[in-house]
Amino acid sequence: MVNNRPCTATCVIDGMPVTLTFYPDSGILRIADPSGACIKETRWHASWRSLLDEFRRFGERAAMQGPGVEAMVSRIVDSTDHSTTQSALA
Repeated sequence: MVNNRPCTATCVIDGMPVTLTFYPDSGILRIADPSGACIKETRWHASWRSLLDEFRRFGERAAMQGPGVEAMVSRIVDSTDHSTTQSALA
């Protein structure tokens, strides 16, 4: 069954809240700033759960290294560009 409702979550990265909106049926991932403006739109080829896990791992690393929002967005985009196609079911 195709899920056409988006999955959303708000994460705080380097003191700035960002909103993740993931559409499982198309794989589109939007990352927005606190005002709702889209920072980046890309495709995520894995599940919603794996995306949240990636943000959680990044948050743990950022607490020690402090790379910022741009680094996280860059990391997510790079991983979507280099990942193999996987099921988008959560």
